[in-house]
Amino acid sequence: MKRYLYNYQTIVEFSEAVPMHAVMLRCQPVSNAGQTVEQEHLVVSPDYWLQAGHDAFYNRILFGGATEPHKTFAYVSTGIVATDTYVIKYRGENLFLFKQPTALTNVREAVLTTPDNVIDAAYAICNWLYENIVYQPLCTTVETTAAEVLERRKGVCQDFAHLMIALCRQRDIPARYVNGFLEGEGETHAWVEIFDGYNWLGFDPTHNRCISEGYVKLAHGRDVRDCSVSRGLFTGQATQQTTIHVTLQEI
Repeated sequence: MKRYLYNYQTIVEFSEAVPMHAVMLRCQPVSNAGQTVEQEHLVVSPDYWLQAGHDAFYNRILFGGATEPHKTFAYVSTGIVATDTYVIKYRGENLFLFKQPTALTNVREAVLTTPDNVIDAAYAICNWLYENIVYQPLCTTVETTAAEVLERRKGVCQDFAHLMIALCRQRDIPARYVNGFLEGEGETHAWVEIFDGYNWLGFDPTHNRCISEGYVKLAHGRDVRDCSVSRGLFTGQATQQTTIHVTLQEI
């Protein structure tokens, strides 16, 4: 078992004061068979009211907002997580949801032939993506589809995850999108969980690996739309700029 200190910081700057801002956050790690939250702290500025809950996929969420004019919204989620081998037990989830293509994970083209065994097929898809898709920052958006990534042959971790999910679902393998923290510094990271018939196993196609350690999970869903870290709605005509910084360090 390993223990990690995580620190997730977000600053949202508005071009002018917004009188009302509602938010939903998925910035706190989940607890499961392979991951235990030992300590956690959340600091939010200005003084937003927040209420804890769960979404349809049982991810942890915080929802709330502020009704006083402000130009900056900032929050820090930090704590300590203990992790074991990355294997998540099946809890009766509706596997049908994770076999169906979504708008972001719909690929009709047959790309490669894979072994019949689920785990071997996942390894083959992961390796193919690593060898054929170029990692290129800022070349896509949150609305870029797996089909577009396949055509352009470049993308970021979100795109690698969406395309792996699409190729797994082509083969009737339940696959879901995951976001969270990867050991080191940067922003949030995206990877994939596939169901092997008994458990959910993690694969990171961006780095061509089956996950064993060094990852802390925040949320999962059918694609990125189901598990974004932060979503919000504000009144007024302001534009916004968001800065994110993540560190995950073994202790």
